[in-house]
Amino acid sequence: MPSCPLFRTLLMTAALLLVLPHSAAADDDKARRHKVVACINKEMVAANSEWKLSSGDLKKFMAIIDREIMKEPLVKKSSEEQMRVIHEIENATRKEVPRLDLKTVDKMIETLKAKGLHCSSQR
Repeated sequence: MPSCPLFRTLLMTAALLLVLPHSAAADDDKARRHKVVACINKEMVAANSEWKLSSGDLKKFMAIIDREIMKEPLVKKSSEEQMRVIHEIENATRKEVPRLDLKTVDKMIETLKAKGLHCSSQR
C-alpha cells in the first residue's frame, strides 16, 4: 500500500501543510526584523549629527547592528540576553572601527539602547 500514488500524494500534502505555517511565521519574523533594522538605521543616521562619524564608520556601525538583529528571532529577551547583545555590538564596534574613542562608542551604545527600545516597540 505505501507504493500507492494516492498515499504518497496525501503524505506529501500533509507534510506541506505542516511546514507552511512555520515558514509563514519565519517570513513574518524576518520582515519584522527588517522593519526594526530600518528604524534603527534611520535613528543612527540622525544621531550621527552628535557623533560626527565618517559615512564609512557609520555604515560599519549600522552593519554590526543589522547583523546582530538579523541573527535571532525578535522575541522578548531577558535583561541578561539584552546586555549580551549590547556587549557583542560594543565589542564588534571597537574591533571593526578601532579609531573611535571609547567615549564616542559609549555614546553610540547608549543611543542604540534607547532607539532600539523605541524601534522594537513599534513593530
